Amino acid sequence: MGTMTENNCMRCRADCVPVANLSADVPTENGPPASFVCVGFNRKEDRTVAQDRFTLCWKNGSVDERGHWDKRDLLDTMSVIAQALSTDENIRVNNNFTEHDMQQVNMVG
Repeated sequence: MGTMTENNCMRCRADCVPVANLSADVPTENGPPASFVCVGFNRKEDRTVAQDRFTLCWKNGSVDERGHWDKRDLLDTMSVIAQALSTDENIRVNNNFTEHDMQQVNMVG
């Protein structure tokens, strides 16, 4: 599945300017693509919290979220995701697992 970058809001909204996004498919006449993630700048008057100048949208077949975040929210989220991916990769390599093996392992019990 390929990805594409759009310079327009994938939700066709006028209250946010995209800065970066990735989509697994293209927008349709009926609305946004089925799967995408996007970060953009929002309008000051739309913020509940004054410093939340970024809008993060995340959509796929199961999740459809949109929220306002500040820079620290985004940085902390990136940090936690990077640590989780690093830990996952260390487990995979140390156990000689394939990516398929990792999908089968029960990490919660």
